Amino acid sequence: MAFLLLLHEKMRLKRQVNKLTLKQCKYGSRLDRMTKNIARVQKMYSSKMTQLEKQAQMMQSQASVFFQNQMGLGMQNQAFNPWNMSGGGITSFVLNQVGGMLKKDEFEVPDGNGGKTTVLMGEATAKAMMQEYMAGTLRPQYDKTDSTKITGYGANGNYSAEQYQIFTSAMQQAQMNQSQAQMMCQQMSSNYQSNVSIWLEAAKAQLEAEQDAALAPLEAEQTDMELEKESTETQLAYAKERLQALEQACSEGIKDSAPKFGLG
Repeated sequence: MAFLLLLHEKMRLKRQVNKLTLKQCKYGSRLDRMTKNIARVQKMYSSKMTQLEKQAQMMQSQASVFFQNQMGLGMQNQAFNPWNMSGGGITSFVLNQVGGMLKKDEFEVPDGNGGKTTVLMGEATAKAMMQEYMAGTLRPQYDKTDSTKITGYGANGNYSAEQYQIFTSAMQQAQMNQSQAQMMCQQMSSNYQSNVSIWLEAAKAQLEAEQDAALAPLEAEQTDMELEKESTETQLAYAKERLQALEQACSEGIKDSAPKFGLG
């Protein structure tokens, strides 16, 4: 009777070991899939983070270009050609500034006697003087008989000293305005880049929070699976240990119940 009970318990434990072994395999497979899902989510958010950083960098670069072009200091419609050494070094900013300042037909300049005199200029004259300036021919012309006497300005001496003075003053003012515009452009670019950096940190924090929210249920499920897998492994180890002991007991019981035919 005792042997039959041992045999019954042995069969029960075998079934339990088989079930626990199958359960252990299933948990292993599910954990592998869960690990892959977690890695997939992490990879997706890592890619989003990289795209976010690249987007911020692109916006900062484009902002600098935008501010420069807006002020006539960038490459857009730029008159200055760095490869042309004899071009007078005129940027679009200076060109537009001088053109704007010399639009009037008449200018008043000091006459040297405490008064003022009216000088005719005009947009056409200013444009012609600018072309000569860029060509390098807007320089004084001297009297052939008196090398100290200036007879006019320009290649043909067509412009008066007063016109030359007005043009030169406008050029100096335009170059000063350009320096101020460069400083303003740099300041605007710096402010924008700083604001984009603040925006980027906030956007990254939000993205990290979204990632944590997406990973939380997956990681919780993974933890539960790992605990259940560990519990299953513990039960399986215990069941195998008991099964081994029962198999040994059954083997000894078989030996004891075997007929000895008078040999014992």
